[in-house]
Amino acid sequence: MDAVPGRIAPEATGSSHDHTYCQPCAEDGKRILPEAFCTVCKEFLCSTCARVHRNMKLTKSHVLQDKSSMPSSFHAESEAETFTETCQFHANEFIKYYCPNHEALLCGESVVDYKEHRSCEVKKISQLAKQYKEGAEYKSLKTGVVQMVSDIKNYLSFIQASMKSVEEESLTNINELRKFKHEINQLLDKRENELLEEIDRKKRESETLLNEMKANCLDMKTATERLKAELQAKEVNNNQLFVSGTRAIKELVGLQASLEDIRRRGKVPHSKFSRDPATEQLQSSNTAIGRVDQMASDLADQQKQPQELALNQSRADLSQSQFSKLPDIPVKTSAGTSKCFLTSVALLSGERLLLSDFHNCSVKLVDTTTNKMVSQVKLPGNPRDLCLLPGDRTAVTLPDEGKIQFVSTQENATLLDLVKVDGQCCGIDFCDDNLIVSFYHPVKVVLMDMKGKVKKSADKDSSGNPLFNCPDYLTVTRESQTPPVIYVSDWGTHTITKLSMSLEVLQTYQDPILRSPQGLTAIGDNQLLVSGKGSDNILLLDTLTSKVTQLLGKEEGIESPCSVAYCSLKKMMFIICSQYGRPELKNFVKVFNLV
Repeated sequence: MDAVPGRIAPEATGSSHDHTYCQPCAEDGKRILPEAFCTVCKEFLCSTCARVHRNMKLTKSHVLQDKSSMPSSFHAESEAETFTETCQFHANEFIKYYCPNHEALLCGESVVDYKEHRSCEVKKISQLAKQYKEGAEYKSLKTGVVQMVSDIKNYLSFIQASMKSVEEESLTNINELRKFKHEINQLLDKRENELLEEIDRKKRESETLLNEMKANCLDMKTATERLKAELQAKEVNNNQLFVSGTRAIKELVGLQASLEDIRRRGKVPHSKFSRDPATEQLQSSNTAIGRVDQMASDLADQQKQPQELALNQSRADLSQSQFSKLPDIPVKTSAGTSKCFLTSVALLSGERLLLSDFHNCSVKLVDTTTNKMVSQVKLPGNPRDLCLLPGDRTAVTLPDEGKIQFVSTQENATLLDLVKVDGQCCGIDFCDDNLIVSFYHPVKVVLMDMKGKVKKSADKDSSGNPLFNCPDYLTVTRESQTPPVIYVSDWGTHTITKLSMSLEVLQTYQDPILRSPQGLTAIGDNQLLVSGKGSDNILLLDTLTSKVTQLLGKEEGIESPCSVAYCSLKKMMFIICSQYGRPELKNFVKVFNLV
């Protein structure tokens, strides 16, 4: 009697090798009599497996023989290894197929049930596995695992060493802090004792003078009272009273002269303690005594060092470099009320540019990888210059309002605090919890705290002559680990002035190829990028030699540049221009890269 299609065959009395079963099902441990035979795969199939075989893209062209024409038996090559992994969706089925398109391991039921695999070239694992062990994929996998184990071991060692280092540096920092605090306390105690001695000395001097004046006054009081008593006693005899009165007048005149002399030279000195302004600033400083700087350190640092060294070397040769033009970045949006007038540009982390747009009263964020604007925020006035601050913030000058607007740049640009200043502020930069700001009305450069309180101002030299004509942009830079210095571009005098942090003039730079300088950007030790607005060029100033080199000019499309930013990692330069009547310049950021 023939078996029902797909039905499990009953156990025979002989060995299982005496019967022919559906071979795919037999690999799952099932004994189902075959209903067809594939002449290509040389496999017996039950009705279910035959249906799958006809529907699969890989095997749909295979010729299947039915029960009347298929061979009675066929001995396929035996598997040296059995399947043990079960399907996560069909717990009773073993994984025996692989879909390269979906990188999925499948059982027979999964191949049938899931439509997404019907158009795929599903392959049998038994066929793929024969060459897998000696193949490149498995060798790469083993190499990757070994490397991963090694990397984890190295990183665990790094973590262990770092934990020890963190503990040690914490103790070192505490000791340094307490040592410095002790030194400060010693200095304060010493100064306190000096001031106490001075206060006591001044007190004793004043007491000595007052005691002398008191003694003189008491003597004069005694003499006056004696004179008064004598006059009263002589009132009974007019003749004697006349004689005594005549003598008393001269004595009284002498006493009055003595009293006037005391009044004239007896001004008592008073003293008042005045706080030292430099020491008083500690109270308002967020970094009093010092600060703890966080420095990242990881296993890649050693690999970064050669790159950074090469980068520093390339900076020294920038004056000899050539630049090629890249596509401009458009920054005008359909929502913009007018054409752009970009006045300042700065490079943020994450390959983003920060721009100030004067005409549209906004700060804009641009992604340089996609050359698209990703965010903008409306300002309460027309911006001029901007500078980056710690904590993903920036400060923007609003000249017409006489204010400085703080903006967050952490993700999208958002407004923060607004600080009022005294005058039309223009250029701005940040250093050690202070803002350095230039003003073109009144003309001056000011050092102020983050709340706008002026600490120092410079407008005239020692002879009373103006230091600046029209101070515009400025930047703060540290040169070869020396104290920070300030560079100020002066539109009116075509110069760049170098100032100390105490706002003393250190040097002035001027060159015939530089006219009406505006934006300044430090790109390394003793090197500044200068935007020559009046000379239509981007220049490199060597602050040590005073040499000025033109990097880009009108031939490269530079007209009235306002500001420039330089990415030393990608060796790219971003320039904004503001030529009147030239929207093709004003609505775009020009991009160049180092050849």
